[in-house]
Amino acid sequence: MNLARPFLATFVNKVDVKGRVSVPAKFREILEGQGVRAVFARASTSGPAIIAGGQDWMALLHADVDAHDPSSEIHDDFAYTLLGDTVELNLDSEGRVGFTDELMRHAGLGEAAAFVGMGHYFEVWEPRALELRKVQARRATAERRGLLRAKPGGGTP
Repeated sequence: MNLARPFLATFVNKVDVKGRVSVPAKFREILEGQGVRAVFARASTSGPAIIAGGQDWMALLHADVDAHDPSSEIHDDFAYTLLGDTVELNLDSEGRVGFTDELMRHAGLGEAAAFVGMGHYFEVWEPRALELRKVQARRATAERRGLLRAKPGGGTP
């Protein structure tokens, strides 16, 4: 899939008293460019974060699940986790989204949410937890810098 407008950079926004948070303007532009004013979101399987994206990301996830034999256990496991646990959340008129209580608890979100672009998708973290994760990632990247290679056929998390 062509990655014409990737989700990039990190933005920290306040969570309001109703539990809504403004999706960064650049991220909203990408989502709306994909034909919908919504965010598809689920709990990350690799850390205390929300993983989210738009229509294009959902198409990638669906294709990844469909690449497995539909009668296999791996297909079902991926379908339950990657598709069955994903919710569609509409953006309000001001570009805010209200994540479910379950997602908010999973990510440990309180007064603020950090949005980090990951290319095809983005993640939402508690800001201090994201900073710790970025330190770990930078250290690991420095140790593995010669290993960065393109993956055949793209791929998703």
